Amino acid sequence: MRSLSAAFVLSASAVGLVGTTHVAEAGPSSHPCGYHVITNNAYYNHCGSGNVLIHIEKLFGDEEKCVSPGNTPIGLQPFTHGAYYLRPC
Repeated sequence: MRSLSAAFVLSASAVGLVGTTHVAEAGPSSHPCGYHVITNNAYYNHCGSGNVLIHIEKLFGDEEKCVSPGNTPIGLQPFTHGAYYLRPC
């Protein structure tokens, strides 16, 4: 009975390690590339390399912003309703 319990614990540990390894391979950001909203905050996630100029669609006047790779906050969702890539900057 003890060897069966030990085998079960080792199997469970191995499954846990595999799950942990998979999460590590997911990459630095789990957010989608481009414009997205998280709890009423608007973001632009630049998934490429180098800085890029984006166009931000705002309720009271659009704007452009140079962003670096990663997830960048660009405003509140009721007032910011879209963003898209323009060119490198």
